[in-house]
Amino acid sequence: MSGTEATMTATPVATPDVLLNQPLSRQLDVDIESTILEPVSHNYNTTTGGTTVFQLPAKGVLRARDALIRFQLTSLEGNGLVGYNFAVGGAGVCNNITAKCGGIIISQSQRCAHYMNIKQNFMAHEKKVGLLDSRHCSSHDFELNVANGKIGNTNADLSFQQIYNPDCDQVSGFGNSYNGAAATNAHLLQASKALSNVAGQSPEIVIRLGDLFEIFDENDLPTMGMAQIEIVIEWNGCGDATAGAVAGNRLSNPIIDATIPDAAANAAPAVAQLGTVAMDTPTMLLDYIHYPQEEQQKIVDAINSPGGMRLNFSETMYTRGTNPAAAATGQVTSNHILGMAMKEVKKIYVAKNYDQFTATGAAELNADFNSIKTHRNMLTMEFKSQQIPGESYNFFINNNRVYDKDVANPMVAHDYLSQCQNNFRVPALYYDTTNYNPNKTRILLDREFAAGVAGADVLNAGMSKRYLPGSCNYIGLNLDKYNSLGSVMGNGTRIGSSPVEFNFSRLAIAAGADNGGHLAEVNLDFYIVYRRSLVIRALGVDVSDA
Repeated sequence: MSGTEATMTATPVATPDVLLNQPLSRQLDVDIESTILEPVSHNYNTTTGGTTVFQLPAKGVLRARDALIRFQLTSLEGNGLVGYNFAVGGAGVCNNITAKCGGIIISQSQRCAHYMNIKQNFMAHEKKVGLLDSRHCSSHDFELNVANGKIGNTNADLSFQQIYNPDCDQVSGFGNSYNGAAATNAHLLQASKALSNVAGQSPEIVIRLGDLFEIFDENDLPTMGMAQIEIVIEWNGCGDATAGAVAGNRLSNPIIDATIPDAAANAAPAVAQLGTVAMDTPTMLLDYIHYPQEEQQKIVDAINSPGGMRLNFSETMYTRGTNPAAAATGQVTSNHILGMAMKEVKKIYVAKNYDQFTATGAAELNADFNSIKTHRNMLTMEFKSQQIPGESYNFFINNNRVYDKDVANPMVAHDYLSQCQNNFRVPALYYDTTNYNPNKTRILLDREFAAGVAGADVLNAGMSKRYLPGSCNYIGLNLDKYNSLGSVMGNGTRIGSSPVEFNFSRLAIAAGADNGGHLAEVNLDFYIVYRRSLVIRALGVDVSDA
């Protein structure tokens, strides 16, 4: 057998433990080298987006989970007029990200910011507020407001105690928050999260590569023994800078008005800014670990072995489906073929949002359901998953129905979603509105007591209820045997020749007294996490689903 044949048929060896994201059982003396890396190419246009390419130095072992991307946007309209969306903040500027080695794609994440919104909601609330909101300028905090009135006069009213997002609503415990009956105070983002029109004075955005795609979160990369590694980032456009552009017409934009826009029922929000921006030159912050010579030799020996060195990791595939529009009130069902034959699938996440671009979607663009914006959301923009009235779902794996009957109870759906990691941690009303029951949604701030007595409160003074209910209603299916085993081979579910199927049903509702119409098609975004193998050899890399 020739040397080439032996290499192709040999079994790759296991990854040395220093490359795995887990504690070591022994003590090592290492040197850490930090590098601030400039891109080899960068372009950005506020209307169309852009692309940035980084080439990583081939030295040591890259501490991949701590690799960071840093950038800053500057407003082209004025100081403090715009800021970042509530859901993912500045990370929403990232659209797709790709890692290449020697010109071969080893991992890729499409719509990575939307996928990150799913993952980050499994984190503890304190981490989202204390860490992610600082890094991304997102807005995840919530607080309790007790009405400014005598308990005897106000405790019978449902809005006596309400939850609110402090970036969305500014509440004062010593008086009326919105200037009494006129409710004329503006709702503003924190000044620290708004963009400046002076270069270098806006908040900087810092994003972990491990939050955008999995391979950097699960393994350190032995760049000293790999071909040239490139990171390619494709950026989303922000505001439309073309002549004649109208504020509020752009439906996909990570930038929002710093003044939270208000709107009458089923009416367009009062958006004042285009959201046009300029981007500085992004940089990457990298840490390289230089292990003792004997540990480096283990890595080199593994790479130079006949079969090479195997790194198992998770990849996320994005695909999309559509639940069709309806002509009248009634149940609408759709079936979606997701493929994945012969792949080892670990998790499936589904996001659901009303279409905004078709004729029906455009007509219902600013529709409410009991004073809640269910289609277009001016706080989260496209980085959300809206609860759809009357929805139910089921999966089919290897020709077997996953659940004996369709999942229609939101709390059961939340439990299945939570099984994907630890617990899906959002306020209950962000996930389930009880079909937009006004008695339930008033848990979120929508009014204030103008004279300290029930019945004199100011309707629609608060914005938290208008935009946030039901905006984090994702669907999840866990196909891992043990979450703690990560991407170990065999931990997921191997799909046979029959494709994964998803069945979705929802209630289409014609416009009525309590809603502006919910007949538009529903777009379903699927994020399918499956295991892959990266085999690193002396002459290059191979990526496979084996």
